[in-house]
Amino acid sequence: MKAIEKAQAKLRAMRESGETIERLNPIEKAHKNTKSLRLAINGKCWDCCLGQKQEITYCQVESCTLWSLRPYQKKPE
Repeated sequence: MKAIEKAQAKLRAMRESGETIERLNPIEKAHKNTKSLRLAINGKCWDCCLGQKQEITYCQVESCTLWSLRPYQKKPE
């Protein structure tokens, strides 16, 4: 069984049991795991772009020190 299949089975079981599923935004994730640099970058970009994933993808503020590290970038072709 692949990892994605295991995760889907666990999610299905949680839904069937009535257990609530907690969804965190990137800022909340960064606060939960303060040692993760990636989560801190994701949270900062999320905050700067007012929670709009599309805005992060098309960010034009190249003077930002995190610009080259921002999440949701399009992969170069």
